[in-house]
Amino acid sequence: MSRIFLLALAFLFTALLCPRALMQTAKADDASPQSQSTPNIVMYATQTCGYCVKARSWFKSRNLAWEERDIETSAVANKEWKSLGGQGTPLIVIDGERIHGFDQARIEALLAKNG
Repeated sequence: MSRIFLLALAFLFTALLCPRALMQTAKADDASPQSQSTPNIVMYATQTCGYCVKARSWFKSRNLAWEERDIETSAVANKEWKSLGGQGTPLIVIDGERIHGFDQARIEALLAKNG
């Protein structure tokens, strides 16, 4: 239950401080069923993180779209990362499920599970 609360709180915080995120959510609600199967991927990262580089490369090689939030340059992203239990980078969130670090097998399993 607390996990759901933290995710809802992080979403609310993001929506209030980032109107663009709210607009993207609204667009997703209006989208066709086919486009709704696209996973929502957010990666909390830093520019110097080697595992973040690997994750970026992996996402690109699979033509996956993701939103990247730099925890060193954005106070908002840093607060979100902390509220999600971030202790290292990358912290990857796929359709609300967290992955600490670049765990390719877990990412593939979540992507397969979610569509």
